[in-house]
Amino acid sequence: MAWRRHRAATLLPRRCGRAAERAIATIEMAILTPVMLLLVTVSCQAALWQEADHVALAAAESGVAAGAEVGGSPDGAKGEALSAASQMGSGVLTSPGASVRESGGLVTVTVTGQSEQLVPGIPVSVRESASAPLEGLPANPSGFTNSEASSAGNTSVGAGG
Repeated sequence: MAWRRHRAATLLPRRCGRAAERAIATIEMAILTPVMLLLVTVSCQAALWQEADHVALAAAESGVAAGAEVGGSPDGAKGEALSAASQMGSGVLTSPGASVRESGGLVTVTVTGQSEQLVPGIPVSVRESASAPLEGLPANPSGFTNSEASSAGNTSVGAGG
């Protein structure tokens, strides 16, 4: 069986030795450099997104702590969340927003915003929520009364003993 040479192989000039190696190295660098820069940029963008996500979660937790405490209000929780987001996330979490919802003895604070962008035109949104039960006791749990408050309650009070 006779081997035939492909015609294209005969038309291409053959490079020998170091000149061929230099040409291949140049082509490799021309292809790999943009790929490596893209990987570095994507890694940095992911790190910025993660940091913004952590800031949003910390701000939501700060807001829910302010809203769940005795005497806390939804407006106070929202203000605390926005204040914490602007203090902790300056430069990382841009245009923060907060919303507060109370239902069934539970307060939920949601913090939203945008992560800092390395590549313009690609928005990276952040949204984190935190919930906690409202603190404090109900006004009259299960119909019990304070026996110490009535005069007929505890007769040993003030008996000197």
